[in-house]
Amino acid sequence: MADREAPLGWIYLKMYDNKSFEFISQGMLRDKEVYQGNYELKNDTIYFTYQDSIPKAGSKAIINRGFVNYLNGSYPESVQIKLNHLSNKK
Repeated sequence: MADREAPLGWIYLKMYDNKSFEFISQGMLRDKEVYQGNYELKNDTIYFTYQDSIPKAGSKAIINRGFVNYLNGSYPESVQIKLNHLSNKK
């Protein structure tokens, strides 16, 4: 799990052992955008494959110093890792 406070709400990233994930943008007025799909973890890089639309944060991120930093979006997004039980095992 990783998250950060956004100007009008929160950004959440939830990644699960079965290689699925949820990227959630939630506003203060209960409006919520949920992007789901699967991910692949290679070393310190995460590749996200979305089921439907891709959020503006992008589909590729790097893990660095306790943060997940998105690399190929239309704006720089970063969420702080709060809970980490993932491994790079195949």
